[in-house]
Amino acid sequence: IGGQIVRYEGLRDLTVEVSRDPGRDPKVAVFSGTKFSTSTRLTERILAMFGEATWPDLPGHTADWLALQRQVSRLPGADRLLIESFPADGREHLCIYGFAGRNAQQTLGLLVTRRMEDLGLHPLGFVATDYATLIWGLDPVPDARTLLDPAALAEGLDTWLQGNAVMKRTFRNIAQIAGLIERNHPGQRKSGRQATFSTDVLYDTLRRHDPGHLLLAVTREEAMRGLVDFARIAAMLDRVGDRIDHLHLTRVTPLAAPLFLEHGKVPVEGAARERLIAETAARLMAEAGLA
Repeated sequence: IGGQIVRYEGLRDLTVEVSRDPGRDPKVAVFSGTKFSTSTRLTERILAMFGEATWPDLPGHTADWLALQRQVSRLPGADRLLIESFPADGREHLCIYGFAGRNAQQTLGLLVTRRMEDLGLHPLGFVATDYATLIWGLDPVPDARTLLDPAALAEGLDTWLQGNAVMKRTFRNIAQIAGLIERNHPGQRKSGRQATFSTDVLYDTLRRHDPGHLLLAVTREEAMRGLVDFARIAAMLDRVGDRIDHLHLTRVTPLAAPLFLEHGKVPVEGAARERLIAETAARLMAEAGLA
């Protein structure tokens, strides 16, 4: 820390106490960065490029990759939404090429899997990138249009956000700006839990007794814009309208393949896992001659 090697001594409230210890090999904490969402202008250029007949300016392997995608499925377009369904690894997969940025595609995965759960389609998990959301589950999706109703997605987002840690974390920042709580500084607090507890209680109290309060409205707006990026989902759905192409294919497509290697897979805890447990138990009972 600050060019010096230190030893961890303890934690008092939210203050880490250390002492100098130059004789030890340091463990250096490294932040390797994060992924930023693709800008809307870059997205427009990528989708426009997909509409070209050939790609002489691209590397050969990239041009071949896009040509194969066009051959086995189709390429996403600026004024249409491409969705692919295909089986892989014993699961049914749904890939939504929204090109809305990572935050928005992550939020889309949360909302669509919630809709799938409500419709009894048994989702198991999803993963998102800047350009697509890949969802896997036990049952095929017959018509993805039913999952992308803007009003239903917005309602699902409201329900999900209300009790979510995202909203409480955002509300804490709003409460600091409004002067309801003081910003934490090392050594200035007696209790490390007091301020966090009070903002959570204040948030829950306002939700229960004054849901239209200005602070809640500002919190929701900030969460929607900064953390979940729902505006880009709404803009994408507004742009494509009812021009949604849902293709049912027999194998993984070139554009979908990289998503299988993506980190950050999000499991969905729901009826699908209960069904898997029940099916596994029934199979084991049958193999043991007890069924």
